[in-house]
Amino acid sequence: MPELSRRDWATMNLAQVRDQLLRTAASGGALTPEQLQIAAGKIGEGLRVFREDTAGSGNLPE
Repeated sequence: MPELSRRDWATMNLAQVRDQLLRTAASGGALTPEQLQIAAGKIGEGLRVFREDTAGSGNLPE
């Protein structure tokens, strides 16, 4: 299996968080503080990657 690019890795992590949130909401459940912390970390890392990859292109605010 080929290695994922940074952008593909970030997209995959964001999709995982989205899916986790959708599953939790659909079941009426709740995430533990640890799960929320991990999800927040994935979102933060994904945003960092997208910011770095688009720096200077005018696509995302600094």
